[in-house]
Amino acid sequence: MTTTVVSSSASDTELLGTASRPRMTAKGVGLAALFWGLHTVLYALIIAQAVHIPFGWAATGQLISNTFLAVYSVPVWWLAIRTMRGVHWGWVLATHVLVGPLYAWAGIESYFGVYGLLAGGVPTALGSRYLWIFFSNLTLYIVQFALYHLVQNVQRLRRKEQQAAELLARAREQELAALKAQINPHFLFNTLNSISATLARDPDQAREMIAKLAGMMRYALDSSSRDQVPLRDEVGFARKYLDLERHRFSDRLKAQVEVNVGQKELDTPVPPMVLQPLVENALRHGIAPSERGGTVQVEVGDVNDRLRIQVTDTGVGADGVDPLSAESEGVGLANTSARLERTYGSDAALHTAPNDPSGFTVWFSIPRDGKASVQ
Repeated sequence: MTTTVVSSSASDTELLGTASRPRMTAKGVGLAALFWGLHTVLYALIIAQAVHIPFGWAATGQLISNTFLAVYSVPVWWLAIRTMRGVHWGWVLATHVLVGPLYAWAGIESYFGVYGLLAGGVPTALGSRYLWIFFSNLTLYIVQFALYHLVQNVQRLRRKEQQAAELLARAREQELAALKAQINPHFLFNTLNSISATLARDPDQAREMIAKLAGMMRYALDSSSRDQVPLRDEVGFARKYLDLERHRFSDRLKAQVEVNVGQKELDTPVPPMVLQPLVENALRHGIAPSERGGTVQVEVGDVNDRLRIQVTDTGVGADGVDPLSAESEGVGLANTSARLERTYGSDAALHTAPNDPSGFTVWFSIPRDGKASVQ
């Protein structure tokens, strides 16, 4: 029996389905030697009991016979397993059908040849069992190569599962990167429009807004290269964002940021730019269309052992279209919900509801430790 160990590392080439051929290893040779050793001892015990000969004689005969069979297994393994890797199973089966009887015949002839040289001839009693030994060798051939093909298929399935997991992880990373890339332009364009609206009316205020925008853009750019940032930074960014927008909305906008958790909770890692789309949605779809304006409130609390982040506005409310659906005009909330789900699982998806007496509420909750889920 010949056993091989295929490298478990999946390179890019392996991901394309061209894994390297099986190779002979020290571990495989050791397992094969163990198999033949056990087979020699057990079979010698059976023969000694069956034909009433000393165990030493039976063991010597089995050692000679199994040595030949083990040696002949190597070229068969090389042909049917290594060389024919990737060949249709029908050709592999046909090869075994042809090679198996040859293997059994070569094993018994080699055994009888050595026995004849050592004992001056093959005893009649042993010669009369020629067919029995032949089929015994053939059975051994079938068992050992059936086991090898079984192991090979298990390794192949595991490799495919690993490749599928790696491809899924790569697709997930690319999707997250694409979602982040969609969010950042929305933030930039809306803020520049705010500054443009202020520039003619109050240049000094516009310069102050540009300075604040520069700091916010620095954070946005720095965080874009990171998978997670502390919740504290996101709350700080939302606070600055609302402060910037108050210049544009003037007395039409009141903003509140309430943090009802401790410093430890504020260190919880969250995806970058995850809070800004919620605030932007409140301003764009809630406050801006309202003549009287309204209030935007950001709350960070602790509910049922999870951190809950909620943004509420008292604007005009939803227009009847689910802001998380594909039919929605904006993509910020839908993208944010997708990022949260892919990071923390379905329990972290965004929730929305009308605000009483007017406006809109959106919230999500994440584990207190901020650990990403394994999906």
